[in-house]
Amino acid sequence: MSLERIASTDGSALAIVIRADFHKNGTNFVSDKNSPFQVGVGCHDAGAKIKAHFHVDRKQEICGIQEVVHLESGRANVDIYSRSGVKIKSVELKMGDTIFFVDGGHGFTMLEPTKFVEVKQGPYLEKRNDKVLLDEAE
Repeated sequence: MSLERIASTDGSALAIVIRADFHKNGTNFVSDKNSPFQVGVGCHDAGAKIKAHFHVDRKQEICGIQEVVHLESGRANVDIYSRSGVKIKSVELKMGDTIFFVDGGHGFTMLEPTKFVEVKQGPYLEKRNDKVLLDEAE
């Protein structure tokens, strides 16, 4: 399964797992077009070009923080929670896998030494102002 969508019991998206073996030619956005965070996977043949460009500055207001984690090496178990704190599913990520957290909560357990890249909207407001810890996730 190269692409796995994880939903809450009400059907709302919580996370999208993009496995290392995902391959579909072109630029493939896995996020909804109205999502405040746009996540895509580009698969292009040698010699393909994407025209040089920049993005237009614009003021945007977002509600909710989304996050992407890409495993460079190692393995990790990720627990995914609904917004109400109910554990929905656990998934194992391996080297090269990526997960896009759309909504809800999440927690990690490293199964071996692991390196990952994390990207989320800023600015960062310090842990006490940025996160709500889930008791069940500890």
